[in-house]
Amino acid sequence: MPFQTIAVLSGDRQKTIPNRTEAEVLSEIVLPFIANGVITARWGKKVQSYQVLELRIFETKDVWNKVKGPIADVIKSKRNIYKRFGDKAEALLSYRKPKVFVITPIQGEKHGDQEQQRVFKEYDLRFESIEQVVSDAGAVAIRIDKEHALEDLVGRFKKEIRGAQFVVADMTDERPSCYFEAGFAEALGKKVIYVASKHSVAKPGTPTKIHFDIHMNMNFFSNHDELREKLANSIEKNRPVLFGAIDA
Repeated sequence: MPFQTIAVLSGDRQKTIPNRTEAEVLSEIVLPFIANGVITARWGKKVQSYQVLELRIFETKDVWNKVKGPIADVIKSKRNIYKRFGDKAEALLSYRKPKVFVITPIQGEKHGDQEQQRVFKEYDLRFESIEQVVSDAGAVAIRIDKEHALEDLVGRFKKEIRGAQFVVADMTDERPSCYFEAGFAEALGKKVIYVASKHSVAKPGTPTKIHFDIHMNMNFFSNHDELREKLANSIEKNRPVLFGAIDA
């Protein structure tokens, strides 16, 4: 019997991993997810790693393909059997991949007015750009998603920063929470790569101003392509410091 997996990502996104065997679901999907909330799989033409918030696994009688219609129609009457795999994976845990915590302003509303939706979408797209670069570097991007508040936000971000290999901080719009999180990371001795768009997201056309001395190390960008390029260059240039013993 084939198994269909739905991976729920931050930003209320979903990725489908169809037609895997029971062994493949356990070893390639569930084990990494339980180990550190991350899975690596091929989506389209690229293999990438993603922070995963939830897994849903369904057993189907036949192999699914697009000709049969949306996968949602195939699994809508099926029971989520994730627990069956999760229980097996607990005793077999051995996978680990470095995490990179992403500090980003929590602004806008997914279901707000047009302006709120624009701001919300822009920061989601920025995270996806950072996520892609971090994945290409061999790590996984992690952010605190306001739509999946499983515990208090302060406790969650402290836990994730402590466990991060290094931190990427988007300081656009000068949110106090972002300075607080970046300061906490610096106090722990974590390496921080600072990025910011040249202009505000909340107030288009307004130049970004950065407080304190971090402006000396700021990677300013005008669009997502430039963000990806500058972040990739910064990671590659500082890789021995950022990854240390992991690359040794």
